[in-house]
Amino acid sequence: MRFGLKEEKGFTLIEVLAAIVILAIVSLVLTSYFINAMSYSKSNQNKTIMVNLARNALFYMQKQDFDGVKKIYLDQAANGAASGANAITADTPSSGFTGSLASVLHPTVNGIAYQIRVVYQPEIWDEQPQPSSPGGTADIDQTSSRAYLLPVKVQVRREDAGGQPDYNVEVEGYITDERIR
Repeated sequence: MRFGLKEEKGFTLIEVLAAIVILAIVSLVLTSYFINAMSYSKSNQNKTIMVNLARNALFYMQKQDFDGVKKIYLDQAANGAASGANAITADTPSSGFTGSLASVLHPTVNGIAYQIRVVYQPEIWDEQPQPSSPGGTADIDQTSSRAYLLPVKVQVRREDAGGQPDYNVEVEGYITDERIR
């Protein structure tokens, strides 16, 4: 009977411990991979929300009275606002706007508050190449497009990052006059 017990083979304690250590190392690597993937996914979700909020604000501004919005920006420029500082925010008096300006430019999504600024960019006109006619002369006047378009940049940022990375999202676009919509 003793002879039969000696022929039985099994795993030794060292082999079992080595297998557990290898399994633990592999599971730690996989766990860190999934944690990074979740973090990256959450970051992309926040950026997507911010881009959608920026587009929403741009669409809201496009639905407003063009002359009223243009007057607000030109008044800010006349009052000495530096380039890039002339912005419509939730604090802007909303007398000329339809709907609630504060709710559009200061939204809360999934319990996170965002701040949105719509910045007028007059320097865009200086960067645009002068159009030319087929004859090669620059006799086409850009003031015609300037009369109907306001170049703006919509900036969105989280109000309270709460330890999260503070992402700023910017979307550029134009506010168009009702006569050419």
